[in-house]
Amino acid sequence: MAAAGSESVTASGSRPVSGWSPSAGPPFAQSPHSIWWPVNSYSPVLRNKVDDADGGTAALIFEVWTYESMTTPGWKMDLDGAGPNGRLVSPFVPVGSNAEVTVDYGILGKTESAYLMRTQAYDGTLYEDGWSPWTPFYVQP
Repeated sequence: MAAAGSESVTASGSRPVSGWSPSAGPPFAQSPHSIWWPVNSYSPVLRNKVDDADGGTAALIFEVWTYESMTTPGWKMDLDGAGPNGRLVSPFVPVGSNAEVTVDYGILGKTESAYLMRTQAYDGTLYEDGWSPWTPFYVQP
């Protein structure tokens, strides 16, 4: 699925947006006094809320990059086995709820442990303009 399409917004359509509640787990508990999400599994689950003023359903596209700094990601991880730009796409969920994907066992955490994730919403017609802010997480089973 392509991201950041150039579709024009129709009079009755609005673009979906990623929520501001990203998380990674298990255990889905942010480190105290930290921006980091610890993950205790080699098969992490990534989540974020999805919204669309039109209602209905929407999906999220997830990207994961290695962590260099909060403003400089390293390289994009191949999450779906399709190559270096491999992304995961959630099932469509009702707007206002969390969309999530599970990364296959062993793709993350083998050689790197710190990552940044971001999401982009898609409602079946329109893509979100841009991506959500970076969310840092680390894999440490």
